[in-house]
Amino acid sequence: MIAGGTGITPMFQVTRAILENPDDKTKIHLIYANVTYEDILLKEEIDNLAIIFPNQFNVHYVLNQPPEGWEGGIGFISKEMIQSHCPPPSPDVQILRCGPPPMNKAMAAHLNDLGYTAQMQFQF
Repeated sequence: MIAGGTGITPMFQVTRAILENPDDKTKIHLIYANVTYEDILLKEEIDNLAIIFPNQFNVHYVLNQPPEGWEGGIGFISKEMIQSHCPPPSPDVQILRCGPPPMNKAMAAHLNDLGYTAQMQFQF
């Protein structure tokens, strides 16, 4: 999953539906980008899910204007971040993305360049 700003809303709903279903073993990798730390919506809830489901859900936060001492990603989501935090292209991989239009356009280009087919991508 790749989300920007309020684009976390559908990702959070899908994540909860998966994780709250004990029969669903889908692994979720979320890259969530915002401008500042204060802009991160649902951070406590997302972090709690990562603690409760460590083998099924992980999150990587990216900030354009990080506070001093920030240990997450910095700047915009890059191809390298996608390669580091998402599974490689495969028929059983689905990349969900939701964010502002310029971000969606950039993420589609990154994903295409990395070999994710149109069938492996879904934009909310």
